[in-house]
Amino acid sequence: MKHLFHTLKIDNYHIYQGKDEEKVQVFIEVDNITLQEADLQLQALSLALKQKLTKKWKCLPSASLPEAYNIVTLPYKAI
Repeated sequence: MKHLFHTLKIDNYHIYQGKDEEKVQVFIEVDNITLQEADLQLQALSLALKQKLTKKWKCLPSASLPEAYNIVTLPYKAI
């Protein structure tokens, strides 16, 4: 993940342990952007993850999901 973010020039992010040991949450810091801009950037990130990872992932916020489903759970501990 760190290598991919370095390749994509994403420097401001935080990695947390999710509820299960297999789940990791990554929060990427950005300046104020619209949901549409965030969705475009996350689609590009998702395509990069698809090329590198065999695991499942979800990028939020997503313009394709209803507002009620764009919910992020609180992280458990920093990694």
